[in-house]
Amino acid sequence: MRVQIAAIVTLCSIGAAEAKEIIRCTSKNAPEVVMSLDAQKMLKRTVSCISGSFVSDMTPCATNGGYGLSYPTGSAALREIVTRWQDYNDHHGGVVSHGVNPQTIVFSGSWMSDNGNKELWTFIANRLTGTAKLKIPKGEDGAGEYDYTCLRASQKF
Repeated sequence: MRVQIAAIVTLCSIGAAEAKEIIRCTSKNAPEVVMSLDAQKMLKRTVSCISGSFVSDMTPCATNGGYGLSYPTGSAALREIVTRWQDYNDHHGGVVSHGVNPQTIVFSGSWMSDNGNKELWTFIANRLTGTAKLKIPKGEDGAGEYDYTCLRASQKF
């Protein structure tokens, strides 16, 4: 019986490794964006992350349907992961939300302070068309909307 359970756990672990996705998005007028879905463990949770030059002062990672809360200073490392927006009302620092389904991948970054939550950027990718859009609100560095083309990428090493 223990051998069967160990075999099932091993197979599930292998399946989880295959569930990792890396998606690379390029634009004619904006820097590259890379999304890694369910590819890292942080704070004992599996998270998805986004990278791009528009991200600063936060660790841009969260669980699907959750929020990654970053420390407000220093390396801005991930401090906590919560599942409800109500749970970060007293947080000061970067907030990244993330959601994924068969059609869409969304990451959104904001800054929470005593003045409330200030949206910094949103990246929405359509998994059916392979297109995406980065939106940076007026008043922020790089403000505007940028169109992207996205493809699943594989690691070379």
